[in-house]
Formats: sequence, structure tokens, C-alpha cells
Amino acid sequence: MGLGSPESTINALSGGVAGAANIFTGFPFDTVKVRLQASPRGTYAGPVDCTRSILKFEGVRGLYRGLAAPLVGGALETGISYAVYTYTLGQLTAPGDLPSLSFAVPAAAGVAGVVLSFVLSPFELVKCRLQMGTRGTPHYHSGPRQCLQHLLKTEGSLGLTRGLKATIAREAPGNAIFFTVYETLRRSFPGKAAPDNPNPSLWELAKDSASAVGCGGLAGTIMWSAVLPLDVAKTRIQTAYPGSVNDIGIWQNLQLMYWQGGRRTLYAGLVPTLIRAFPANAAQWLAWELSRR
Repeated sequence: MGLGSPESTINALSGGVAGAANIFTGFPFDTVKVRLQASPRGTYAGPVDCTRSILKFEGVRGLYRGLAAPLVGGALETGISYAVYTYTLGQLTAPGDLPSLSFAVPAAAGVAGVVLSFVLSPFELVKCRLQMGTRGTPHYHSGPRQCLQHLLKTEGSLGLTRGLKATIAREAPGNAIFFTVYETLRRSFPGKAAPDNPNPSLWELAKDSASAVGCGGLAGTIMWSAVLPLDVAKTRIQTAYPGSVNDIGIWQNLQLMYWQGGRRTLYAGLVPTLIRAFPANAAQWLAWELSRR
């Protein structure tokens, strides 16, 4: 199976559907997470206070500020991720064998994480800046296009790579954890439909869907718990301007964050991240499994 084969195309399209489901389901939680991560310490008392503030001053639209770019980017990114993952997994697994959970699955997922970072990073850059953009702040833009124009004007084309290394540092291990946990749970949890049954009954389909939801939600929760400090550093880098305090590398940002507030700062946005992780990733894996039938 090559990357240009019909099966790879199906995997990419199914991944695109899965990515869109993930982004739309989890976006309000992501907005709260970004505000908590990138705002000065003490701006909000916590995720509930942050949500109330957004709803009070910006309305429900504020929770979905910047949705367009990540919705397109999420579909494209997840499509690429699943296509590269399934292709690489096929190269690392002998025909007829079950992919190894100790090597093939995490290795294929890690490769996919590196590849997708080059697509994901510019979209997340625009998304994060739009999410931070309340009226009267430097990050306020009317939409993705104006944000992109401002970025190119102030930082040039190289500005599009802001946060790329941090994105790779998050996505490679994160993807490896995500896919490995999901595959491990799917093999262990009851309810998974037989792969050689093209016409499962409604009851079998319901059990399979419930299994995908549970395993996908848990995989997302575990993955985000592991990589959140890297995500906080990435957010700070992408919302920084040249010469600002966070306009430094990912490891320097991690050290700075620990100095500023210890583990609490490293895990800023943990609550909305974990609240978002289960439904968003459950929706992603359910959409993936159903769209491939």
C-alpha cells in the first residue's frame, strides 16, 4: 500500500472527518485552555472564572473565536496523521501479523507526529493568536486572514515557523502515546466488532461505537496529561512577539515557567484540557471508526 493508493486516500479522508469532529467538539475548552496558558498570572481565578469572563464580555462566539483555521487545519492534520500512521504501520508490520504495541505502533505514530507538525504548526499559530485576541489587545484581529497578514508583515515568512520545534516536541511523543494507548485498550476492552465482518448488526455496531468512544476518550486524556507542559510552552512561544519574554526556545520556556510558578504553571490549563480531551478524542476515534465502514 503506497501513500497514493486508494486505501491511503480513504484513510486520509476518514482522518479528516475524525479531525473535524475532534476540533468542533473540543474547541470551547481549548479556548479556555489557551487563555489560561498565555494570560499573565492572576488574570483568571481558574477555568470557571475564565469561561464566565469570556461569556460575559464576548458571548458564546468568544469560545469559538478562531475556529475556522483549526477546523480546516485539524481536518487536514488528522487526515495526514492517519494516512502516514497507517502507511508506516504497514511498512513495519509483516502481512497478516498484528502490529507490535512495543515498537510498530509507537514508531509509526511518532513518524506521523513529526510529519503532521509541519502542517499543524501554522494553523495553531493563527488559532492561538486569535484566541488571545480580545479587543484592545495586540492579538486582536478580525479573523484568520487579518491575523496572517499581520504576522507576515511583522515577522516575515519565517514567522509561520514560530513554534514548529515545540509542536514537533509535543506531537511526536504525544502521537506515540495516543495511538499506543488506543490500540492497547481496543484490544483489551470488550465490544470491538470483528474486522472481517463487513455487515455488523445494529447491536454489534453500538457496542463497537461504545468501545471506540471509551478507548478514544481515555487515550486522549492520558496523552494530554503527559504532554501538557510542552503544550503550554508551545502556546507561549506562538503568542509571543519578537523580543518579548517568551520569545525563547521550548526548553528555556519550560525552565522559565517552572521558575515562575512550578508545576502549577507547567500544567496551566490542565482542567479544561482534560475536560476537553475525553469528548473531543472520543468523537475523533468514533468518527474514524464509523467513516471507515
